[in-house]
Amino acid sequence: MELETKIKLPTTNYKGTRDFFPNDMKLRNWMFSTMREVVTRYGYLEYDGPILESLELYKAKSGEEIEKQLYSFVDKGGRQVAIRPEMTPTLARMVASKLRELPRPIRWFSIPNLWRYENPGYGRLREHWQLNVDLFGVNHWTAELEIIRLACDILFAFGANNKDFRVNFSHREILNNFLQKTLKLEPEKEYAVAKLLDKKNKISKEEFESQILDLLPNSKQDLEVLYKFLSSNLENILEIPNINIKVVEEVKEFYKAIEKLGLKDTVFFDPSIIRGFDYYTGFIFEIFDTDPKNKRSLYGGGRYDNLIGLFSNEQVSGIGFGLGDVTLQNFLSLHNLLPSFQSQAGIYLGVLGEKVFFSGMELAGNLRKEGILCETNLDLNVKLSKLIPQVEKKGYRYMLLFGEEELDSSSIILKDLKENIQKKLPLVEIISEVKRLKF
Repeated sequence: MELETKIKLPTTNYKGTRDFFPNDMKLRNWMFSTMREVVTRYGYLEYDGPILESLELYKAKSGEEIEKQLYSFVDKGGRQVAIRPEMTPTLARMVASKLRELPRPIRWFSIPNLWRYENPGYGRLREHWQLNVDLFGVNHWTAELEIIRLACDILFAFGANNKDFRVNFSHREILNNFLQKTLKLEPEKEYAVAKLLDKKNKISKEEFESQILDLLPNSKQDLEVLYKFLSSNLENILEIPNINIKVVEEVKEFYKAIEKLGLKDTVFFDPSIIRGFDYYTGFIFEIFDTDPKNKRSLYGGGRYDNLIGLFSNEQVSGIGFGLGDVTLQNFLSLHNLLPSFQSQAGIYLGVLGEKVFFSGMELAGNLRKEGILCETNLDLNVKLSKLIPQVEKKGYRYMLLFGEEELDSSSIILKDLKENIQKKLPLVEIISEVKRLKF
């Protein structure tokens, strides 16, 4: 008879993912609820979509970078599918399917679970959650104004100030015009230069220049013009040859509105902002942490006016941004904006003995009906000396002790574990007394 071999399964999670233990979930739920509160105050409605989509959806509009990072496979029906790496294509598909029914402007948001196959590192994992906020049906820069203001308000809601981060914005048409009209690049090289510019800050200057010089027709002369363009501001960008004057004037008008909203010390024009996705057509922006320990983009977005047209005969402008939970948590931690979740906001009812079990359960039920978190022990023979350390370890400050003596006298003991004091109260008063406690 063969002995069964026991396989010891690993306790570690898949690389690039996280286990969310109860305290981790408290933090995640707090982050999500704070974001939801801010976004819904602007009138945005929450939606969600499937985590699996057709592979073609991403191959069509998300660019080569995303395609390389897809978790894709052929399902049992022979269909090529992918786990969503981003939400915007799904959103565009959903909006297009109900386009004639939706009142304009369309304001939607979601906090989806996303997957990308890439090398995990600081601020970047294979699985994460991301707040997606999108606005459809407004062709004017007032849409950008609302979106950027909302993006800032989210960080303000977490306790950040306008010195903790900065918003850099540009316009995709300014870049396109520069590459096509100033540098006179052919389409293939234009695309390659844009992609290289997008990763410019992730590689060394030497590596960047060695790659970019191979793409520029006039090499070093063009490189000087490129550096001048990337360092331009709204005052001197018109000095760049063949720059799109009409778009620059629109950008200037937009920035005047930014100043009127009191965001001029937070929002800045920066032509070096590229954004990797191919579907952006207008304004683009990225939000950066100003702390030198976290010199990276926190999140960003932009305008995409052609995406709905892939699914509908009607073209509808769109603009939005995505804020990942990993980069947000890193930002909040670095700026000491994370709350402590060690304490449990509720009360523990110690039911001491079998004779008081059902009376204790009735009391616990009455407390819960009043909206009070109440946890009880289920081991009816537990000793108080062992129960109290467990309750403290769970994070409770307050505890109710209910035994046979209390049942007979219609009373209960309220114990403050932090101050190590207790008092006996009439049972009929306990709900009102607990409601006065500050957890």
